[in-house]
Amino acid sequence: MWEIKKISSTDGTCLAILIAIMLLTRTQSKKPTECQRSNKGLFIGLLLITGTLVGLTLVNTLLQQKSQCTALIIYQATDITLLFIGTGAVGVALFQMRVLAMRYLSEESALDANLLLVSLLGVLFYDLFILVPAAGANGNQRAVGLIFAGKAVLELLQSMLQVLLIVEASRRQVATSNQAAEKPGRTMITFLLILNLAMWILKTFELKHATTHPIYKSHYNELVWKVIISVSLLLVVFFHFHSTVCLADVWSCTYRFHNTASGK
Repeated sequence: MWEIKKISSTDGTCLAILIAIMLLTRTQSKKPTECQRSNKGLFIGLLLITGTLVGLTLVNTLLQQKSQCTALIIYQATDITLLFIGTGAVGVALFQMRVLAMRYLSEESALDANLLLVSLLGVLFYDLFILVPAAGANGNQRAVGLIFAGKAVLELLQSMLQVLLIVEASRRQVATSNQAAEKPGRTMITFLLILNLAMWILKTFELKHATTHPIYKSHYNELVWKVIISVSLLLVVFFHFHSTVCLADVWSCTYRFHNTASGK
């Protein structure tokens, strides 16, 4: 049975705001930076995370009413919506930040990138383990299989593009005073930071309830599936939280002038 825990959207939103503020000010003690070009991304992101928490509250309510099928559909729809929006936001950010100059990757950023790549393996493994039985689902499980397969493919795409964005943005810096004023891509970086907080909350919820996924029962036994989610899904949760940290560093460091520049 699913363990039911009451989720307060107000408390969750306050927690998200506090985490966002902590991350956005993470590097401020070293070098101050302005908060320009962040308001829109922060506002829209907080609306998104509030909607996510409302969706999870609705899922909890449906589970209490024993409507597991409807709860599963709403949960997956929320997940797919966040992934779809995240994929688009990453694409826009990559396009906007292409004009920034290149710089050498710092040791700290390189370590963060390596940790991100390790956690990306967890995302790949988890989605592949979901995709295999989902693609072979038939009969009554056909519709559920299509939902899980679509979600897995979209998550793979979004995660890989996001890693590309973070690694690329960590090697960028403003080259002109106009770029320093305009801060291309910063709105999207702020939005993605909050979106990954929403995904972190969503995946933490999934971590508690993934053993009840109906799609795995036709392909894995219970013990194997528990091992899979204990390893890979934990890395998925870490991926989104660490992405938030990395995006906070990009938000702070990319839009300043650096002495260590490299040619394109």
